[in-house]
Amino acid sequence: MMTPGQVYFLEANLGIVLFYAFYRLLCVRDTFFVGRRVALLSFVAASFVLPFVGMEWSSFSMTESPVTEYVTTFLMPEVTVGTRGPSAPHPLSAGFLLAMLYYAGVAVMAVRMGARWVSVLRLLRVSPSGVMRGRRVRLLPDPSGPFSFFGWIFVHRGSVKPDEEAEVLAHETAHVRQWHSVDVVLMELLTVVCWWNPFAWLMKRETRENLEYLADRSVIRSGFNPRGYQYHLVALACQNGKAGLINSFNLSNLKKRIIMMNKRRTNRTGYLKYALFAFPAFALLMLGNMSCTSEKKQADESVKEQPVSVPDSVDQPVAVPLVEDTIYNVVEEMPQFPGGVSKLMEFITKNLQYPKSAQEQGIQGRVIAQYVVEKDGSVSNIRVIRGVSEELDAEAVRVLKLMPKWTPGKQNGKPVRCRYTIPVQFRIR
Repeated sequence: MMTPGQVYFLEANLGIVLFYAFYRLLCVRDTFFVGRRVALLSFVAASFVLPFVGMEWSSFSMTESPVTEYVTTFLMPEVTVGTRGPSAPHPLSAGFLLAMLYYAGVAVMAVRMGARWVSVLRLLRVSPSGVMRGRRVRLLPDPSGPFSFFGWIFVHRGSVKPDEEAEVLAHETAHVRQWHSVDVVLMELLTVVCWWNPFAWLMKRETRENLEYLADRSVIRSGFNPRGYQYHLVALACQNGKAGLINSFNLSNLKKRIIMMNKRRTNRTGYLKYALFAFPAFALLMLGNMSCTSEKKQADESVKEQPVSVPDSVDQPVAVPLVEDTIYNVVEEMPQFPGGVSKLMEFITKNLQYPKSAQEQGIQGRVIAQYVVEKDGSVSNIRVIRGVSEELDAEAVRVLKLMPKWTPGKQNGKPVRCRYTIPVQFRIR
């Protein structure tokens, strides 16, 4: 059984796949470069935000009353069964190896990104400030193609011809003024977290290409000759930038850029497709999230209290319940475990044992059990209303059967039978 964190991570990555497919289907043929930029950033944000929608925590979904206050108090500091010593999970289990592989990949990608930051900072330190056509730039000491990073423009004078300087500066200035480096860094972070997802890398590539389209359009709008600018792009295409976290003059596929510069502008009515088709994409992801959490919601509903008493026997009329046999959910004086809630948690934690077979298979989760506190304080009718596995369910029931007598609940000063629902968390640490 997957943990909530694993389910969230899977849903986020599925969202990236879904939104990338939507982008490729509808957005790559138009010239709405600003709209594309907003769409790409929104899609990434939605992939990580939408899985939160519909999530419910038991402590927040219950109404306030004595019984729900009791259950909430129990849920907040979860009773967790550890897996230390001889009962620890097998160190070479599939889940463990996959987790280690993922974190190793994240570490490698984070180091790679950090090295690029260091590279940019080193260039910033060794590149003196200068002025080119009235624009302050950083003069690279070694031959390299021009590039920008946030507010800095890096240029090697010997690598740019005099008739190309104005176009190069217009291009890089567009990157700086429109804060394209923010998009670049966000997509780098995306590939660090989702390094194993090829669609995250494709989303990063689309973002970088679109940023170049935006900068190219800014150059053309500044009055430069499109054909001459395209020839200069070809001349600069063989020059490489010094770092990866940059907006490079020759970063994107040159053929695509030239095609986009010569393409007829898309009619503004084309924006309607973003609104018409974005909603189904968001709705589809929402439906997926809801289906993944529906089982948990149904279990949570069983934990909620009912405003009326529930008869223990289905043959007994609800309208005229017999007080002797009625099982209450809420009474004036709720039953108490000897010593209170903290002692109950301590009792369960002390007596609960993680089944070894479940540990070796990586089985974990929350078992929700229900029982009745009788008039004499004894515990009866113990049953599992939401199970995880046969071993974990049986262990939860076994420990609940060991509970000592409670102080019974009272209604109108008389002892009555009360029903309790308690979750027991099994977690491999």
